[in-house]
Amino acid sequence: MGKIIKKHYLKITFQLDSPLCIGSGRNDITDQDILRDARGIPYIPGSAVAGVLREACQGIMDDKAWKYYFGYSSTNTGNKVKSDNDIIESQIIFYDATLVGDNKDKDGNPKYRISQRDGVALNEYKSAKKQAKFDWEILEGDCKFQTFIEISEEQSDVNEKVKADEVLTNIAKIWKETDIRFGAKTTRGYGKICNIDIIGRSFELVKNPDNGIEDWLEFNLFDDESWEVGYSYEDMLKTLNEDKKWTLKDSKKLSLKLRLEGGLSIRRYSTQCSEGESSPDQEQMTTIKFNNKKSSDQDKVESQKSIEEIAVIPGTTWAGAIGHRMEELIEGSKVTKFKRSEKDIQSYHYFGAANDKDKEKSLIYFGESRLTGGEFKVMSRNAIDRFLGSTAEGALFTEKIYIGGETTLDISFGDPYNTAVVYSDDFINALAATLTDLHEGYLAVGGATSVGRGVFSITDINGKKFDTVKQEDGENHPVFDKLYNTLNTLLEKKEARDGKQTSQKE
Repeated sequence: MGKIIKKHYLKITFQLDSPLCIGSGRNDITDQDILRDARGIPYIPGSAVAGVLREACQGIMDDKAWKYYFGYSSTNTGNKVKSDNDIIESQIIFYDATLVGDNKDKDGNPKYRISQRDGVALNEYKSAKKQAKFDWEILEGDCKFQTFIEISEEQSDVNEKVKADEVLTNIAKIWKETDIRFGAKTTRGYGKICNIDIIGRSFELVKNPDNGIEDWLEFNLFDDESWEVGYSYEDMLKTLNEDKKWTLKDSKKLSLKLRLEGGLSIRRYSTQCSEGESSPDQEQMTTIKFNNKKSSDQDKVESQKSIEEIAVIPGTTWAGAIGHRMEELIEGSKVTKFKRSEKDIQSYHYFGAANDKDKEKSLIYFGESRLTGGEFKVMSRNAIDRFLGSTAEGALFTEKIYIGGETTLDISFGDPYNTAVVYSDDFINALAATLTDLHEGYLAVGGATSVGRGVFSITDINGKKFDTVKQEDGENHPVFDKLYNTLNTLLEKKEARDGKQTSQKE
């Protein structure tokens, strides 16, 4: 280990923009309980932060420098350790991301909630598969986290291709300019963050040994006053030459604004009885939004609670509906083989794979959709005896659904960091046709679709509104053409050799 000449630190503050699913490995409450500290408060471990940033840096950083700063072991690749060069200790320390402050609103109520989500695997008939029901805990709300990153610059680093301060500045750039996510189910809308604030501090321990070492010894990582003389993210970028800035990959995202044409039923099965009245037998899945307006003593009534329930469509629901329809059109989950490196050729699945043969991360990211502008309704329904045509005995139930409103469906493509994904013309064609079916009401989302639930129409594609034009005989659907052209440009695919694509709904 060389002589340490500098110490560099980052303080990073961020908020959750979608639920966090980070498992503890325990199943005392659900099939996957959320990770908690000794006080019972959820947090993101430093290992999770390190893993995300290590993956993000692998494809854009010099390989030698990447191994040097993030650590490396040949055993991770299945090889045996033959020498000391096969094991490299990480030069970066990643701290746990913990909830900062008391995370309470102006009325003293917690600004987060640990709740449960349910999942079930469905067959082609939308019936539950045997032993495919499961649940997990999530953290949701306006949670504010804080974490730290520390890196030591050694005397031996001087001749390294990438300097320690350059690495830390580029890591800050990844935080600010890429869509990094934490925890599990990140390809299905979980773990997204926002409102990222970064402060840096550096200490010279050689050029100015007296004051530098003294300042460093007085520096308290967890004291806000120690960061008052720190420098901002913008100042960090100014000190970095353009040729030293890592080129980050642009996010390829399709954003669709949708209008709900009726009711929606994404069921939450873990219902509870409320005081005074029983809950419906089935409830629409929701997340929470906090009202930051402080209520007066006179206004503290039921209608003015600080927590508002927001109807949501999880990314898992979107992925299941869209992926299944695409598989009906083509073998949509398969990716043609492509070369990642000279020695590594792998075939991928667009929607991921988790079986004995293949275990691949999904290359399509579906965001969680929140609905606004509609309202909740409690309805009663009866099951009808198919032989008598009358009400089935004991089959009266109530359900809470969401009616009307708008939402946004965000679909991101590819590995955001280091994988050059190849999308076939068949894939683009099938996805455009599937989303056209969604627009026309042929593809409904959620439960009770046989009674008209879960029907949407597209009003906006990537920020551009369009008017539905009447389809003439022999022409493609105008929405299909718009979607296909957008995806074709987004995914950098040329027009098909056999001419204009044809919609599956002609």
